[in-house]
Amino acid sequence: MTNESEVGVKKAAELLRQGATMLEEACPICKMPLFKLKNGDVVCPVHGKVYIVKSDDEEKIVKRNLQLDEIESILIDGLYLSAKKMKEDPLDSERIVQIIRYLDALERLRKIKINSSE
Repeated sequence: MTNESEVGVKKAAELLRQGATMLEEACPICKMPLFKLKNGDVVCPVHGKVYIVKSDDEEKIVKRNLQLDEIESILIDGLYLSAKKMKEDPLDSERIVQIIRYLDALERLRKIKINSSE
């Protein structure tokens, strides 16, 4: 048994102890059984959250949402770093403008996410 599959088996056992339900479907990457959590999320014990899509259109939507989530994460990281650097010089006008741009980009991105889910 490989190290990845050993870790997967241990995580699978933990998911079952937490009340998750093992599904008939397997992870397309590692072929481990998928589990449905109490909150409805479907997860692979090795890879985490998994999206089960039933059509090409649904796959495009899931991929787009994942990309938007990744962009949002990058913007939040940049905002955090800029705010952290601003502690060194609170009057740095370039840093203030940069923070405003991050906040504006986050607001616009979140509007895009809301509009795409409607």
